[in-house]
Amino acid sequence: MNAEDTYLRSVERMLRGIAPEHRTAVLDDLRAHFADAEDAGRAVDDTITSLGTPKQIAERAHEEFGTDDSRAERAWRVLQGTAVAIAVVIGVVVAFILPTHTIATSQGGESQLHHLTVYENDGLWIALPALVPALIAAVPLVVPRAARTVVASVCGVLLAAMALIGGFTLGGFFLPTVLLTWTGLIVWIRLRGHGFGLGWRVLGAALTALPVAAVLTGAIGSGTVGISAWGWPILAAIVTLAVLIAIGYRSAGWLLACIGLVALVSGLLSGQLLTLLVIWLGGWWLSIGLAHGFTATKRP
Repeated sequence: MNAEDTYLRSVERMLRGIAPEHRTAVLDDLRAHFADAEDAGRAVDDTITSLGTPKQIAERAHEEFGTDDSRAERAWRVLQGTAVAIAVVIGVVVAFILPTHTIATSQGGESQLHHLTVYENDGLWIALPALVPALIAAVPLVVPRAARTVVASVCGVLLAAMALIGGFTLGGFFLPTVLLTWTGLIVWIRLRGHGFGLGWRVLGAALTALPVAAVLTGAIGSGTVGISAWGWPILAAIVTLAVLIAIGYRSAGWLLACIGLVALVSGLLSGQLLTLLVIWLGGWWLSIGLAHGFTATKRP
């Protein structure tokens, strides 16, 4: 790849925040400049210097054409809407389905244990606050666009605080909502700016494979984690998806999001506090998968 191609690719990456037709017009104009310079016998480096850096080209294009927010808007609304939906489901499960209290009763000299939900043990008004995270996550969806970034950031901080304070108890169940809220905010900001380049894809791939590395470390390094026969194909599939995400294939993101959603739902349906890590892992992969699915440029 020569200097001209490298320059044009850098400019194209910087122009991801504007409409496709305007991006094409800018690139065609730059190619015409290079062609004219070549006919005049000018060096490519001199032409690049006269045109300015890719960042300067992008800034001028954004000033002239404005920013195409349609893609960023759609991606953010899906991510934030998913965060709200997940929070509602988790709130209902935590308050009305998941047994969290155990009481002992004695009948006929025989002791019996009863497992109760928050609603059964404490009543409706104690159970309803489990839906507060969903209300917080929904706030950014109804505020004006001008206030979206600030409001979403504040809501993200509140949700993160609730999840951290809850830790491995009920508050920790809402970590997927926290991850989706912050992922949506990052996608909203980046797609309206310079988009997601190779560095972001590599980061997404590394985060995708991180749980696999942790499992392998526990299984091989310390021997504290056992991997079943069906576990190895799943780990291999996640690593494969991580590689495809680094390359930039959009379908890898959608597949990872499906795996994350299945893991999250499976954890909730189990009805046990010990599955909290599975729920976290599901939210982790769901967030990364949706973000990559909306931001990647290669198909499939």
